[in-house]
Amino acid sequence: MVEDELANIKKKKLEELMKRQQEILTPKPKTVIEVFTSPTCPHCPMALSMARELAAQMPGLHVFEVSTATPQGFAKAALYGVKAVPMVFINRKKAFTGAPPSIEALRQAVKG
Repeated sequence: MVEDELANIKKKKLEELMKRQQEILTPKPKTVIEVFTSPTCPHCPMALSMARELAAQMPGLHVFEVSTATPQGFAKAALYGVKAVPMVFINRKKAFTGAPPSIEALRQAVKG
């Protein structure tokens, strides 16, 4: 009876270790936040700052500033349908028009 319990404990422990190893070896999907900005926008720095702060807290989160003042940024804004800045996209989906109301709101948008 004690031997059966020990065998079950060993089996569970081995399963846990194998699961942890699989989690480590499996690449986590990356989340990309793109913040469309303009040099004259008074709200853009806050939106970008929130995104960067969140990226520092969440591994696998990548933040890119897309300035509509550059030809590449202007083209990407046209492609995404950006009409106002700041505008925040998470994995190419519009999440916020304007700066997020809080870093927590941004965190929830990333998770959801």
